[in-house]
Amino acid sequence: MEWGIAINLRESVSEIIEKAVVADHGGIDTIWITDYPATRLSPIIASEVAKNTKNCRIGVGLLSPLIYSPLHIVQIMNTLVDIHGNRFDLLLGPGDRTKLRDIGVDYGNISTLVERMRESVITIRERLAADNELRVFMGAQGPKMIEVSTSCDGVLLNYSDSQMIQWAISLLGKKSKDFKIGVFPPSLIGFSKPCNEHIGIKTSAAVVALGLSPSILREFRLGDNLHPVIKRMKEFGLSNDIVEMIDQSILDRFSLCGSIESNIKYLGNYQQIGVDIIVYGPPQGASLEGVERLVAAKREHNKITRSPYRD
Repeated sequence: MEWGIAINLRESVSEIIEKAVVADHGGIDTIWITDYPATRLSPIIASEVAKNTKNCRIGVGLLSPLIYSPLHIVQIMNTLVDIHGNRFDLLLGPGDRTKLRDIGVDYGNISTLVERMRESVITIRERLAADNELRVFMGAQGPKMIEVSTSCDGVLLNYSDSQMIQWAISLLGKKSKDFKIGVFPPSLIGFSKPCNEHIGIKTSAAVVALGLSPSILREFRLGDNLHPVIKRMKEFGLSNDIVEMIDQSILDRFSLCGSIESNIKYLGNYQQIGVDIIVYGPPQGASLEGVERLVAAKREHNKITRSPYRD
C-alpha cells in the first residue's frame, strides 16, 4: 500500500521543506502539497519540495477547476514535470464550498457542477504532455463525483470508515485495471493524547462531516445527528463549541487517529477491501513531530508486514 502525507502551506517555506525532507528520507511514498490560494500557491511550494527531495512522488492539490482553469492546471503540471521530472500527481475536485466562498468563489449552478468537473478532467488529461506520467486523482465523497472519478487514474475518498469505503468502491463500476482507490482522511497517528481530547483532529473531521452531501447523510443515516449542527454552523460559523456538538463516534468515521498499533489494524482492514493508497491528511503533517511519528509508524508497519513470523 502506498503511503502519503499532506503538508499544508500555513508554515514558512523552510518549515515545509524540513518536513518534506523528513518524510522523503523516512520512506513516505508521496508528499501532498495542499492548496490554499489565500495563503500561497501549492505549485510553487511543490517545486521547492521537488528541489529538496529525491525519492518521493509529489502530489499537488486538491486543485479546483473553479479556481484554476483546466488549461492553467495543465500548464502548471507540465511545467513541474519539465523542470523536475515525472514524479508528480494531481488531485482534482470542486473543493470545500465554504472555503471557496471565503475567497469569493462560488459553485455556480449546482445542477451542472458534476458535468463541469467531468469536462475539466477530460480536458486536463487530453492536454497533458504525451510523455507525462502524472497520475490524475479525483477527490470524492458522493456517488456522482465517485462516478466521475472513473475518468481519472484513481479516486481519493476523504472518509475513513470501512463501511463507507466499501460503499464507495461498489459505486465505481467499470474502471481501468490500473485504477487506484485511495483514502485521504484527517489523521493523527502515533500520539499518546486521546483522540477525543485533541481539538485539531476533531475539527478536521468535523469539517468533512459537516460538508457531506445530502445523499451521504441519507445513505448513512447521519442527518438526524448532523442537520442541527450544520444549521448552527451556518448561523455562527465553525467553532470549538460547534465541533463539540458532534458525537465522537461520528467524527471517528471521518478520521484516522490512534496509536501506531491501531494504524496497522486500519491498514489491514483497508487492504482487505481493496484500498491501494492511504494519504494521511491534516493535522498529521501540520507539525514536524507529526511527520516524524508517521515515519515511525511506517517503519513499524514495514517491520511487522515483512516478518516471517506474521500470522
